[in-house]
Amino acid sequence: MDDGFKWRKYGKKSVKNSPNPRNYYKCSSGGCDVKKRVERDREDSAFVITTYDGVHNHESPCMVYYNNQIPLAVPNAWTFQDSSPHSSSSS
Repeated sequence: MDDGFKWRKYGKKSVKNSPNPRNYYKCSSGGCDVKKRVERDREDSAFVITTYDGVHNHESPCMVYYNNQIPLAVPNAWTFQDSSPHSSSSS
């Protein structure tokens, strides 16, 4: 499953009382120590359980910024985060 970050798999273990293994990943961004574990639910293997350990010290490499002064033709399926500071105004 894609969470917006890039991961490097470093291990795989059998899980007691489960037919599905647990996979271990490290964030592939240099200097970031976040790890995650991914495994299927024991009772319903249609569900995936993802557990994170740590907080990323960088933005997601999949984050897209745009300058709201430049008009873009963007498909409806995309959402963008404005890189300029948010300002509120009363109307």
